[in-house]
Amino acid sequence: MQSAYKQKVEKEQKAEKLLNSIDDYILDELGIKIPELKDKMCFAVNSDEVKNKRINTFYYQPKFKDAESSLKESKYKVEPLKNYIIKIHYGASLKNIYVEKGIPLLRIQNLKPNRLSLEDIVNLPETMRKEVGNAFVNEGDILISRSGSVGIVAVVPKEAEGFAFGSFMIKFRLKKNINKNYISIWLNNEIAQLFTQREKIGAIQGNITISTIENFKIPVPPLEIQNKIVSEVKDRMTRAAKLKSEAQNIIENAKKEVEKIILSK
Repeated sequence: MQSAYKQKVEKEQKAEKLLNSIDDYILDELGIKIPELKDKMCFAVNSDEVKNKRINTFYYQPKFKDAESSLKESKYKVEPLKNYIIKIHYGASLKNIYVEKGIPLLRIQNLKPNRLSLEDIVNLPETMRKEVGNAFVNEGDILISRSGSVGIVAVVPKEAEGFAFGSFMIKFRLKKNINKNYISIWLNNEIAQLFTQREKIGAIQGNITISTIENFKIPVPPLEIQNKIVSEVKDRMTRAAKLKSEAQNIIENAKKEVEKIILSK
């Protein structure tokens, strides 16, 4: 068992290393060099920067200016996301009434970075279809968490076609001239996440709005580069998932071997 746990840890570390390498890979492909980003205890802000804007010290942390400057130096044009959005709207605010069979509902716990977890799906009564309104997803739509763990993004897979989604998420659909998976990958990147955290509003539970999402800045390389980034990121995620699965199997197999040893005595 000690040997099995050691192998498990080694595989999990390899998996984490793969996942942690994704952000650096994306930034390198886009030609973005990010300086060390740290909060400062004391800094100066000119009054014209604050006029008619938020009065929030965190919002004006110098690290955001540094990140913005680095983003502008990307070798590709940077545009607001709204240039590529066709439709965008909030999820439905619904009562927690679940049944065994009915309308599958995506909740915030089903939303993971760059993927939807379709485990632990609950169902709403068919009688609530009218209350759901237009808060249904289609394959290729993008969901983003707007409250709680803000800024988690995933593309809706075919398996979730027609599922409803709750009010803690926002759905948007993109034009065909941009890779939707690339947008998901970028928005889950550490730099995009930094800006998402900056834009949160609300003292107790921060959230973001449709306007915030529309104004997210997106580096837009040629489609072939977008496709290349998506392919490489998916490959690293697949390899990491395989390593984690292997790590768990090592423990399960070791337990079975121990049981055999005990039962044979």
